[in-house]
Amino acid sequence: MKNMKKSLSKPFQNDALLFISQNLGLFNERDKEKSCHRLFIQLIDAKKESKPLNSQELSLRSHLSRATVIHHMIKLVNLGIAKETNHKFELSEKNINLTLAKVKKQIDHIYKEMDNFAKLLDKDLF
Repeated sequence: MKNMKKSLSKPFQNDALLFISQNLGLFNERDKEKSCHRLFIQLIDAKKESKPLNSQELSLRSHLSRATVIHHMIKLVNLGIAKETNHKFELSEKNINLTLAKVKKQIDHIYKEMDNFAKLLDKDLF
């Protein structure tokens, strides 16, 4: 079992990526085109190819306007999912798992701060 490599079928891969994207807040019910999710997929593909992409390349690959790409890439960079170097974007880490670990670390830090504020507020208000 240790050396056995498990893999997912293509439909399950798609479902798993949708699950991750939705829970990261990359799309919601109003976003019928799942624009940010589509860019997340392009970043994954680009990482597999070791080829960061500029906004024009992302626009062509995802069939989204350049303005939409830039809007969502800012969000992905701010979330720690993507990084920008020399006007090119890529997944912030070498794979999805490490990218999620980075996001989790950021969330844990924010949660700790919120918890501290909540304790102070409870002390003052109750």
